[in-house]
Amino acid sequence: MQSAGCGACTIRYVCLRGLVHFAGFPFFVVGPFSEADRSDATVARGLLITVSMTRRTSSRVLYFATILLSCVAAVVVACNDTAVTGSEDLAVGGGEDLSVGGSLEDLSSIPDGAVVIPGPDGGTRLCFPATCQGKTYLCGNCLDDDKDGRIDSDDPDCLGPCDNSENGLDPAIPGGNNTKCKMDCYFDSDTGQGNDNCYWDHGCDPTKLGGNPSPETACPYVPTMGVGGGLTCTTAQQTQPATCKSYCGPLTPNGCDCFGCCFLGPQAKDNADGTRTGIWLGSYDASGNATCTTKDVADPAKCKPCQMVKSCEKGCGKCQLCIGKDTLPPECFVQPDMAGQQPRDMAGADLAGGGGSDPTLCPPSLCTNNQPCGLPGCAACPNGWYCLTGCCTPPPG
Repeated sequence: MQSAGCGACTIRYVCLRGLVHFAGFPFFVVGPFSEADRSDATVARGLLITVSMTRRTSSRVLYFATILLSCVAAVVVACNDTAVTGSEDLAVGGGEDLSVGGSLEDLSSIPDGAVVIPGPDGGTRLCFPATCQGKTYLCGNCLDDDKDGRIDSDDPDCLGPCDNSENGLDPAIPGGNNTKCKMDCYFDSDTGQGNDNCYWDHGCDPTKLGGNPSPETACPYVPTMGVGGGLTCTTAQQTQPATCKSYCGPLTPNGCDCFGCCFLGPQAKDNADGTRTGIWLGSYDASGNATCTTKDVADPAKCKPCQMVKSCEKGCGKCQLCIGKDTLPPECFVQPDMAGQQPRDMAGADLAGGGGSDPTLCPPSLCTNNQPCGLPGCAACPNGWYCLTGCCTPPPG
């Protein structure tokens, strides 16, 4: 048995080991085969030719032509390197599988409960459904409900797991905001007052002075009123109970206060008296229909101005994401050292973000208390947590 190259495969030549009785031409065969050749002989068996030829019926020219054709046919059949049953298979790239995007082992790394969804950068990411006080709303279901190509926390209209609208800034929670004027945590599943110790009243808001648009026109301006919890309009601006901060603080997007007044769009401004004017996300028209969207932030009739409550306002630093801001300047990104190593602090600790994030793409400055998120290179938040303006946020109880 001898091997030689034949295009993309290896041909095993089947030798003519039987001697032809040249004088009598009684017969000829392709073979015989040794033990090593038997597998090839089995394949070529159908081409074995026994020819009885005599000087009276055949010429030597015809005889030699028959031998030549028989040997060539046996050689072709013996080329078994691409046979399915051979030692080599038809695997693409020599053993690689044909699964989309790599081997099937990639699928085994998807955590339980996770959904692979398209990301805003054209790739994919993991999404864990997130609940709000035991319920799943549109901004936490890992679906693109408004068909804008952005899902849940990637959608600028989604402001947490307690948001039931992907096409407006009002959370649209069924039964929410039943109590007009009096406010508590805007970003949980209800906007009535009392169950989380956050206290404010739209009657404290001075933006309505002079007939200007204000969060709720029907709420009369009474700057000395009590707002609940022993607080007045003035003291509520200065302090909120610890329960309010610990419960509502993580649910509040960067750039907003815990009552839904956010520093967003051209109406937002810093005032000479130290107060800040934002827009109220829950603005509604005379019929009670929500009107404020990301496209209408400049319109005071649809996104009404409000005075931000400093005591529970959540700022937005230069190297943080916030409502209306989904990119960072280049100087916010840490770079590897000259050897390509990830940056470390003075004690030698790795500065990589939590959960396997790449700090050169997902700076730790995004989130000071929990795992950073929201940019390419950031790892997925833990199961059930929500990525809110760059910070993985636990679900509200």
